[in-house]
Amino acid sequence: MRERGFEMKNSKWATLCVGLFVAGLVTMCPIRVEPRGFILETMPTAGEPGAQAPEAHDVGDYRWFWAVDYDEDVYYQADAYLLAIGEYCYVYFEDLVISILGEEEASERAEFYRDEFDSSIYPRVTALAGNPNGTLGDIDGDPRVYILILENRWDYYRQTNEVDMEHSNMCEMVYICYRAANVPSTIAHEFDHLVWFNHEFDEMHFILEGAAEYATYFAGYSGPDNKTSRVDYFLNDIHDSLIYFEVEAQDYGACYLFTFYLVEQYGIQFLRDLVQHEEDGAAGLESALEGAGHNISFNQLYLDWITALTIDEPGFAGDRYGLRDMEPSISDYTTVPSLPYQNDAVSLYRYGSRVFRVVSPRDRITVEMSQPNGGVAGLSVAYRDFSGWHVSQEQGLSGAALNITGEGIDVAWVIASYLLEEAPAGETDFGSGPEKTVEIVIRETGSGSNTQTGTGFGPLVPLGAAAAVAGGAIAVLIMAFRKR
Repeated sequence: MRERGFEMKNSKWATLCVGLFVAGLVTMCPIRVEPRGFILETMPTAGEPGAQAPEAHDVGDYRWFWAVDYDEDVYYQADAYLLAIGEYCYVYFEDLVISILGEEEASERAEFYRDEFDSSIYPRVTALAGNPNGTLGDIDGDPRVYILILENRWDYYRQTNEVDMEHSNMCEMVYICYRAANVPSTIAHEFDHLVWFNHEFDEMHFILEGAAEYATYFAGYSGPDNKTSRVDYFLNDIHDSLIYFEVEAQDYGACYLFTFYLVEQYGIQFLRDLVQHEEDGAAGLESALEGAGHNISFNQLYLDWITALTIDEPGFAGDRYGLRDMEPSISDYTTVPSLPYQNDAVSLYRYGSRVFRVVSPRDRITVEMSQPNGGVAGLSVAYRDFSGWHVSQEQGLSGAALNITGEGIDVAWVIASYLLEEAPAGETDFGSGPEKTVEIVIRETGSGSNTQTGTGFGPLVPLGAAAAVAGGAIAVLIMAFRKR
């Protein structure tokens, strides 16, 4: 190992410059991120990093890598040493991290990460997502993946490393912060990105991040009840949009729960095939389901998923409304202590939901939701009576309404969602997404109507077969599902 001296202390800030692809976020491939500006630094320019790497790799070898400080939006050179060589990987530690941990501790960790990658991560993730070479090929002719352990707080993968361009390290690699709560799990997440981006260049983040989070579970790094560490953040914030991404814990939790549900409903092979599917976003997912023989829209899939998270009852309706291998428990809901209930200021993000728990329901309930401006009202009511659980749903262009009838209803959940008429494709998906305000009315059937109470819903224009307009009255088909 080369002597590590003072000259390396400030190397982090050598050759600072930013190009088009520097704008990026944790676990996000920079090619999917809008540029956030350019930062120019007049520092000396060193040679290409690939020229410093020896042809034969030995433990103790030194080289530097281009890395990105996303806090400052700058590239920098990270000095690193090769501490472990595996069948499928090289594990490099940044010099600064070695100084912090000590050489013995750093070497032990490197060997542990190597063993985890060779025995669990590589075989499981490639079985899930495919070969890491994909359409980009193998840029350096070496089948091993570089794992760079950094002091930098970001964990990420950069597709530009596999293209001959400025700031490319000319190898397949992932960047991992040594302080990550679970380094092997994080490596699995980023390695899944590496595989996906070798096949799919412009997928929306809720699919990419959902697949990467699922890869950590598939590789054996989920926690109790098959949950990842970020699941509960979403269960505490159901209001959060599924399809928009703010790079917050709840976003990752939502994506993982959605992918977990998707695999339970349609099988692991569907997720494998999705890697190769050309169309993007919710629209691409919808067409992939159709191609696999499943006649379901993305809107319907979303409503089924959010209902499953709310009641988690897989024992009826073909297990559509629960998870078999996880027990989610939402805590983000509004308690409705008595009827009637009316709220004309319910805020909804696009493909986000608000959940209401009716404490003392009646055997005949009417639920009404106004239209989110420019969107589709999505309404799902799950209730339990003497005969078991039932779910009724409605999508409407100018609002949605459901009449519920049961015998001995003891619990009812109302889920209001803001949907679109057509499933979105691969448009920009960062941020919280559009937010609209709707009105929700829950009352005993016969105690008034949407025209008599002046809620301003107007005539309903339903989507699908959940409701029909006949003779000026709303005839609602109540869908009661029984256990298979």
